[in-house]
Amino acid sequence: MTSQQLRQRLWQRLTEAGIPPASQQALLDAGRLSLVPATTSPLKLSHWLPNDSQLWVDNLQLPAVPPRQYWAYHKPVGVDCNVRTSDPHSIASVLQHLPAGVFAIGRLDKDSCGLLLLSNDGAFAQRLLHPAQQHQKTYQVQVDKTVSTIMLQQLRVGLCYRAGTQWIEARPCLAELLAPTLLQLTLTEGKNRQIRYMCKQLGLKVLQLQRISIGALSLPELNTGEVRELSPQQVAQAVMG
Repeated sequence: MTSQQLRQRLWQRLTEAGIPPASQQALLDAGRLSLVPATTSPLKLSHWLPNDSQLWVDNLQLPAVPPRQYWAYHKPVGVDCNVRTSDPHSIASVLQHLPAGVFAIGRLDKDSCGLLLLSNDGAFAQRLLHPAQQHQKTYQVQVDKTVSTIMLQQLRVGLCYRAGTQWIEARPCLAELLAPTLLQLTLTEGKNRQIRYMCKQLGLKVLQLQRISIGALSLPELNTGEVRELSPQQVAQAVMG
């Protein structure tokens, strides 16, 4: 592993322990990181291994990194992805039954349902959500009117839609017509309420919106509201495509 790779892994380890990125280089430069309590030599990157749990800042040992875990959640309509424990509709009521540190990766709006991933792996979440990665997410969208060929073509080439006072240019997407009023859309971005705004721009009202896949991972056979831990193979599928 190169020095740069070690440095990146160290930053990730410090971030996981709750140390803000802006402070990390200063801690290393000041010699405040060590592999045992601060009575010994400061940390040198060449002596550190990414799986080393004995990492100290001054005389405080960093907490061990918990094992990485991943779940699929079939989010129902009505559940909000905010984490306010005072909100009876918050996803916090789901997360409280999972290990500490688990969060929702991305979001589905309150009126939408379908596949939502939950994890305690920040690097995995960043990989899925970063716009440059262009990971595919597929949705089935029931609308109130017949979808024309022209509408399909506008979706496929990328249209400009209005969101409040802003005009936003959507990337081209895969658009299929499963029935006269049922669309299947595959997007490589996930702006706030994007599908609803795109459909509104075409004169369509969304009646039902369900996310059916993330990458190559399809919504498992889950009852609405059910959570299931993913296998390593399923986790890998989520970042394919």
